[in-house]
Amino acid sequence: MEESIISISYLAKNYGSFQAVRDVNITVNKGDVYGILGPNGAGKSTTIRCMLSLINASSGSIRLFGHDIKTHRKEALSKIGCIVEKPDFYKYLSAESNLAIFGRIAGADVSKINIHKMLSFVGLQGREKDKVSGFSHGMKQRLGIAQTLLHNPDLIILDEPTTGLDPQGIIDIRNLILDLKNEFHKTVVLSSHILSEIELIANRMVIINKGVSVVEGSVNELLQQEELIVAIEVSDAEKSLQLLVNYPAVQKIDQFNISITIDKNEIPNCIDTLSKGGILVYNVSSKRKLEDYFLKLTNA
Repeated sequence: MEESIISISYLAKNYGSFQAVRDVNITVNKGDVYGILGPNGAGKSTTIRCMLSLINASSGSIRLFGHDIKTHRKEALSKIGCIVEKPDFYKYLSAESNLAIFGRIAGADVSKINIHKMLSFVGLQGREKDKVSGFSHGMKQRLGIAQTLLHNPDLIILDEPTTGLDPQGIIDIRNLILDLKNEFHKTVVLSSHILSEIELIANRMVIINKGVSVVEGSVNELLQQEELIVAIEVSDAEKSLQLLVNYPAVQKIDQFNISITIDKNEIPNCIDTLSKGGILVYNVSSKRKLEDYFLKLTNA
């Protein structure tokens, strides 16, 4: 049986008459890289802040490592390392000095050996003595991850860790997250508004929209690639509908475009049917059903 690290039920957070979160349910198991996915303003950061007891939930239940966050806050949070929004450091002190200060606050091992070990893990070896004021945004993110590891937590929570990074910086953080799981055997929770980022690193995820968790489960299952929404540009959309009458989920978009929800293995047969019927096929593009759903949420 899988061990539950986080269990959130019916979470709600109100700011006066505004409901930032109104019904979020999350289950994170030991060893997960768990993605909290949703468009900007969906309630991701509010959920994380409630999870970490940075703000009080209006209603609902939050349990971390089996502890109710309301009654056993210290026990629950002692096993967590986190970056909420962006890491903050004393910018005119060195990376080494910053970790020493924050490590002492956390009651962590702040020996130079341990600090250098963490800096090496995040790719900042050789920059230990450099002032943080000279660090790029990506380097500060990596330093933040080093900070979260100092007290050897079981759970790492990262709020939008790739925001504002260049492509190489995104790859670096992505690889670090995977290393947290594979090398350090940590459970990792991260939020993002980018579906492709969650797909590349998470094994389970939840989609939150307008303060509600709308779908949760295995990334492989939710992003199952067999069934696709296929857009086809054709010479005659009306005639194409008649030729594809045996396909139940086909619809006309306009005079020259149709869409069809179909198993990917059926796409060649579909195109063959159109061609044999005298239809010219100019373009075929596809996206997965959940990808289409998420795009609709994002653009709502």
